[in-house]
Amino acid sequence: MKHLLIILILLGFVSVASAGTMIEVSGVEESELYRFMSDDKPEIDLEETVYMGDRMLEQRSGKYVECLVPLFDESANKIGGWNLIIKANKIVCKQSKQDKDYLPSYINGIQEDPAFDSYRYDVRLSGKKDGKYKICLRVGGLNAHCKKKLSSSDFRFTQGFISEESSMQKVIEYAGKKDSFIKFIYTEYSDGYIRDAFTREFDVDLNEGNVVAYKGAVIEIIKASNATITYKVVRHFQE
Repeated sequence: MKHLLIILILLGFVSVASAGTMIEVSGVEESELYRFMSDDKPEIDLEETVYMGDRMLEQRSGKYVECLVPLFDESANKIGGWNLIIKANKIVCKQSKQDKDYLPSYINGIQEDPAFDSYRYDVRLSGKKDGKYKICLRVGGLNAHCKKKLSSSDFRFTQGFISEESSMQKVIEYAGKKDSFIKFIYTEYSDGYIRDAFTREFDVDLNEGNVVAYKGAVIEIIKASNATITYKVVRHFQE
């Protein structure tokens, strides 16, 4: 009966939770976990250095959560053309403090038949008391597949930031330097996807000054090369 129920769930008769974009972070105080907030990075007046292609400034809405990163790959083929997977070095996160399960940042229930959708299924870690771990993919509250005889060295316990679904994210990236001109890329994301119509490249001539102002954000440039840029944020994006 248990196996029949799992098959029915895998075939799409039970809905599966979704979440916003997840990224790994570190150094978040416990009191800041699981609270919805508007998070602007980096801090005002803090000197930062990034490489070309890195994010200089970002605005996002969401929450910090507890996460883990499996350091191994796992795959299991199930009846009905389903492949349940765990990806190495890919983050999985809790959605609330009370949760026992983690939701992955990727699709982990893949259906070979295009008539059926693929899903993100919960992942549960258990068995920590005796130093041995077991990780299971959960479908409809049941264990659909487990990998056993694991240890703490098979995981990285970390924190993450989950962006709020339907929230807007604004980002400025460093795009390099040519002569006295420094180049940037401004991008907006919605539901984790780039809004192509709102992606802009722009540049600033250092001969005209070392302050960049765009979309309400103000950045002071300290030094720049084609590889790196050192700067301070004077003001974040304005609503």
